[in-house]
Amino acid sequence: MNAPLSLDVPVVVNHEPRLRTTSLCFALGFGARHDPPGSSGVAHMLEHLVMSTPFPDGLSLCERIEHRGGECNAMTGPESLVVHAQVLNEDAAEVAEWICRALLDLRVDQERLDTERRVVLQELSAAASDDADAVQEAFLGRLFAGHPLGSPVGGLPRTVSGLTVDSVRDAHERALRTAPLAVSSVGGLTEEALREALSVAGLGRMARGAVPDPGLGSTGGVPGPLTPGLVEQWPDEFCWMLVGGRAPHATDPRRHASAILGYLLGGSPASPLYDRFRNQDALAYSFRSWSRSYSDTGAWRMLAGCEPDNAPRLLAAFREVLDQVAVDGPQEQAFLAAKRQATVEAVREAEAPLDLAIVLATQRLLSERVWDADEEIAALKAVTAEQVRGAAAELSAQLIAVIRPEGR
Repeated sequence: MNAPLSLDVPVVVNHEPRLRTTSLCFALGFGARHDPPGSSGVAHMLEHLVMSTPFPDGLSLCERIEHRGGECNAMTGPESLVVHAQVLNEDAAEVAEWICRALLDLRVDQERLDTERRVVLQELSAAASDDADAVQEAFLGRLFAGHPLGSPVGGLPRTVSGLTVDSVRDAHERALRTAPLAVSSVGGLTEEALREALSVAGLGRMARGAVPDPGLGSTGGVPGPLTPGLVEQWPDEFCWMLVGGRAPHATDPRRHASAILGYLLGGSPASPLYDRFRNQDALAYSFRSWSRSYSDTGAWRMLAGCEPDNAPRLLAAFREVLDQVAVDGPQEQAFLAAKRQATVEAVREAEAPLDLAIVLATQRLLSERVWDADEEIAALKAVTAEQVRGAAAELSAQLIAVIRPEGR
């Protein structure tokens, strides 16, 4: 893999001449935690506008790319707005220029804002009606209570309804001026061709270091102490439970142990939690666990759907299995399986061009280093059973649980 290009905006290129496609990712470090006060959801709105606002020929970014036979999408998270595409090599340079122009030259008018506002409100309504989605938003709101990381990524209906052309334009302008941007490419597009396309699109206008801007919206710093708390009232219908706690941040060496704990207590038949939930007590059909790191903290989560009578028993069983790992450490066979699963996932990301492009750009936002699969795999393999025991002990000491629908 080549080193980042000599631009203030880092561009990471993995040139693979054997591939007939190129995967591109543009990651802007402007997410829900950066939404200005009173404008919750503006980062998510910018995502919609970047993808849908017409170019002079009347076609939007996504329409242009799809007309070339490619595929594209975008996503907003707590700390980033990401646009990615996978296209034939012959179209890659032009598509890179289009994405760059859509991000830099976004033109917002009342008609386009109103159209996308209706779409976003429908999206929020759909998410609110799905308890599996709603419980995740509620969990992060509880985990990071009073902190911008707990803000709903899509915003709230009232805040989205209150967005104006001026507030969206202002957020876009400030994001370009202050938020970091990273660009990645994986596939047949050469480094030189990508640089030329970005230059033509005017990327040089972002040749500056990101400077904190109080008007952008406070990132909140490191979240304050977490008050543990579990469910006290249970619903009388099928529900989704999310239980977990804080996890290490993106550059904390302990993040690898936290990630392996997610696999150890995940939905694999090799997991002791699977044995307890499915084989022994038949408490849940579907569940999964994962650890996610942000710039200054993280979130470890176990999500499960269960019948109302099983919900209290499921939470108790989870705590029992977690506490056993926290006291005795993981059993060797399950521990080795979890490490192997984490390694395979890193290999999959490295070998899937689009996944790799997204990882390269988003991880570049979180650190000064380029994500390297070999380094990641080595770090996962180096995790000890004692480190996983320590991760379980830290999680157990600050455990919270959220359930949707709520008990009455």
